[in-house]
Amino acid sequence: MSKMKYLVASGIIVAAVAATPLFIASGIDQKVEETKVKLESHGLKQEIISKVGYLNTTRTFTLEVVDAQKVRDFLLEALVEKNPQYKLFAQNMKRQTRDEINEAFNGIKFKGEMTNSNLLASDTTVSLALSSLSTSLQNELAQEKVAADAILPLLNRGVFAADMVFGSDEKLKSFKLKDIKEELKLEAATLSLDMGNQMLDLSESGGVITGKASIGKQAINLHSKSVNFSTQLDNFNYGFTYKDDLNNKGDLSIDKYAFVLEEPYSTTKLSFGPIKALSSVEDVAKSLHVKADYRLNMIAFADSVQDSLNIEKLGIKLVLEGINSDTMKKIQQDYNTLLISGATSVNDKVIIDDFVALINNGITITLNVAMQNITGIMTLKDIGVDVTLTIPKNSYSDKQSPLELVGLLDITSRIKVHKEDKQTLETLSGSTPEMNYGRAEGDFFIYDIVMKKGEVTINGKAIQ
Repeated sequence: MSKMKYLVASGIIVAAVAATPLFIASGIDQKVEETKVKLESHGLKQEIISKVGYLNTTRTFTLEVVDAQKVRDFLLEALVEKNPQYKLFAQNMKRQTRDEINEAFNGIKFKGEMTNSNLLASDTTVSLALSSLSTSLQNELAQEKVAADAILPLLNRGVFAADMVFGSDEKLKSFKLKDIKEELKLEAATLSLDMGNQMLDLSESGGVITGKASIGKQAINLHSKSVNFSTQLDNFNYGFTYKDDLNNKGDLSIDKYAFVLEEPYSTTKLSFGPIKALSSVEDVAKSLHVKADYRLNMIAFADSVQDSLNIEKLGIKLVLEGINSDTMKKIQQDYNTLLISGATSVNDKVIIDDFVALINNGITITLNVAMQNITGIMTLKDIGVDVTLTIPKNSYSDKQSPLELVGLLDITSRIKVHKEDKQTLETLSGSTPEMNYGRAEGDFFIYDIVMKKGEVTINGKAIQ
């Protein structure tokens, strides 16, 4: 009898496990149908073409823009709901009329595929490929055989595509564009595209979004009889965390970027890399701390009409402290109101009062700039500039002259000039008494410049 109980219990467990995919699949079908209804209410038409699989289900579908105005408004409303400061931007974007935006985007169509597991709650993968352009563009291509022969085959092959991964909470986790390596023969030019490893990874916890955007390679080349153009970006990486506009940080790096434009009578070239950049904004006890640190290497600009400029190393650091975060939010809010409702004497006075409040609270700005081995337009070996500008808390009012703000400024700076560069600068602009105030330290001349209450000194010597 006990054996029979075990057999029955085992049978129930097996049956339950076997039926699990049916229950989960049914729930997903319901969710897909709910999503379809929601998309339709926002101007997108979804049609499920096929559904296959038991343990894992793959659905193929199409997604078409049938009312671009609804799509636009939905996206902008979602943006403003999360970030109210973009209300003005959203309103400006809505200036395009319903007929204009629908003519431009209606008819755009994607082919898609969605795969999910029916055993356990897991990630869902979705692939989308552009299959049709807007109806208006399709009509134009019908009259342009050369352009149609270049573009339509790309759509048929699903060249412009992306893969997405959504977590069990339905939030986007990753987005990856399909690699592209194509050459398009146009009527009077050839366009080459080589793009790989373009992706975005996202996660969210406690209202803070963490992400990483990367581009392995992005090369675009256009060749014609009159113009040759090329641009290439190698190994772009940007990691970030974002809570809101006043609490976020980013970390950017680029291995190399190059731009070339060749015209009949001129050639312009620009390149730089590697680059490293760090930035952050943090609201601490109602005080904003803004930091930025940029390191650029091997900057090269050349124009066949003018001289070239090359900088081996360029470093820039910026720190802002003391800005009251509530005042900054109010400035942003009032400025948006001003632009939305139009300028009035009342609105103007509010903005002026906001900026006066910002000045009254005080601010400290620190800037460091360093350059090494500059050649081309001029030749300089090593120059550094460190500046700290401070406005202490004060009682300045808009009734006072703006010139009285100068009296509030405290500026301390140090300029470091290589002795060879000092000779170069004197040759270019002529020697001045102030150039001779420098203090020799090794291979450099140091200039400590201080301004307090409108009076300026260099290395302790007053400047009239």
